[in-house]
Amino acid sequence: MQSLKHTTFEQPEATKLAFENDGGVIIDNFISAEVAAKIHTAFVAALEDEPWCNIEDTDRVLGNKFFGLTTKRLHGVAQYDPEIINCLTQKCFVQFARHYLGEKIIMSTGELMAIGASEVRQALHRDGDSWYRAGISSNILVSANIALTPFHQSNGATVVVPGSHLWDRDRQPENHELAFAEMNPGSALLYNGQVLHGGGANSTDTTRIGLYFGYIPAWLRPIENTTKTLPEDFLNSLPSQTQKLLGYCSSGFDVVL
Repeated sequence: MQSLKHTTFEQPEATKLAFENDGGVIIDNFISAEVAAKIHTAFVAALEDEPWCNIEDTDRVLGNKFFGLTTKRLHGVAQYDPEIINCLTQKCFVQFARHYLGEKIIMSTGELMAIGASEVRQALHRDGDSWYRAGISSNILVSANIALTPFHQSNGATVVVPGSHLWDRDRQPENHELAFAEMNPGSALLYNGQVLHGGGANSTDTTRIGLYFGYIPAWLRPIENTTKTLPEDFLNSLPSQTQKLLGYCSSGFDVVL
């Protein structure tokens, strides 16, 4: 069993080294535990209203198998609390993404991921494969999964395969090559779009909750269309630089020009 390195944004060189060598690194205190608790509270009502993915809907069966049968996912997350926008636009996070992706970046998607009791481990995958048809060989995605509740191996902490972003595509990991992103509320897993990873199995009676954001180069099409997932009034109330990071422009589609 491997372990992921822990750093802080006050250790930029160590963070970059771990990110480049392992494909993923845990940033301790990405936000404070108090802010994590505040954000968690903002989602409570919406999570209660959201059904588990085991609903009997034949159009979603394949999706359920991948996303999990006792998992909940929320989108349009930026509107739930001002602190969420602060996470997305955190200076160190944005600078880090721009270091690897270029100056012009946009959010690919924002998502709340809740892994419920008895969930099985998700299939290992590469998030960058969402754009596999583009045939791009370099990394095009920098993601952060922020713990809003404790992440433990037993309750669904994200499984990561350190170094797999450098592997041949056909290589499959052995069990001893897996690592678990165990972290306290407020810490975040920062990871490369080409590293193998997946949601962990939850053998507890609690729900593991994480807040995800991913950045891509602005010339790529994002997964989330914020003009559909976020209210127009909310988007128009944001500073112009935040609008650009969300891929939104009130006057049209010239946001990245």
